[in-house]
Amino acid sequence: MESKEASSFANRFYNKLTAHRTIRICGYGSLILYIGLVGIGVLVAAIFKPPYTIWDNWISDLGANEHTPVPILYDLACIFAGILTIPFHFYLEKYIAPIPRTADELPAPHRWSYRLMSMGFFFSMLGSFFYIGVGIFSADRDYPLTAEFGTHGLCSYGAFGGFAFSAIFVGCAVLFVRQPLIPKPFNYPIGIWGVCGPITVAILNFTGLEGVSGPLLEWSLLFAILGWIVPVLAFTLKYTEKQLHKKE
Repeated sequence: MESKEASSFANRFYNKLTAHRTIRICGYGSLILYIGLVGIGVLVAAIFKPPYTIWDNWISDLGANEHTPVPILYDLACIFAGILTIPFHFYLEKYIAPIPRTADELPAPHRWSYRLMSMGFFFSMLGSFFYIGVGIFSADRDYPLTAEFGTHGLCSYGAFGGFAFSAIFVGCAVLFVRQPLIPKPFNYPIGIWGVCGPITVAILNFTGLEGVSGPLLEWSLLFAILGWIVPVLAFTLKYTEKQLHKKE
């Protein structure tokens, strides 16, 4: 009895989490809050504590009192983005690699669809949870784990690494799996960028690039990840709007 009740609760929670309306709220919320808070944070830091620039300052400096009078803006941006993207990951997995529950939903997607989306889902969730950690363990709340590495560094590497690796697997799924979210031919440039873009910039952050500062490379990685996530989210939101209009 308890098992059935737990299963029923889990199904209701999952359906609520992946509902079109939930994705619409979380999707628009994450875009507005994250881009808005980070943009305002950069502007405030540049005005009140110059010279803050993306050429000379790390992204994490936005969460440090040394560089801005309102570090909470960046902290909240990370926390909101991390939380609000979690339903988005479940939604992508549900619609790119759906599990047939009735005969009408057959045939099932190819097994590679599940493999790609399982890996993509794992790294996406890793990225979101570590990004929440970036906001909690900001530059001013960086507790040491080793002599040269702290909680903030761990969360930063986990967030960037998670999103970069998830882009590879979900990008492959967008390219090769028949799915309703990103129509052809838009799936080709978006998928190719997901597979190649973020991970290439991530590697450059480790190897360095002559003539390019470390902070600018870090900002470039953020832009590369946003260049993947924002188009996917935009097409997903367009799909949710269509589904909601059908119900009306």
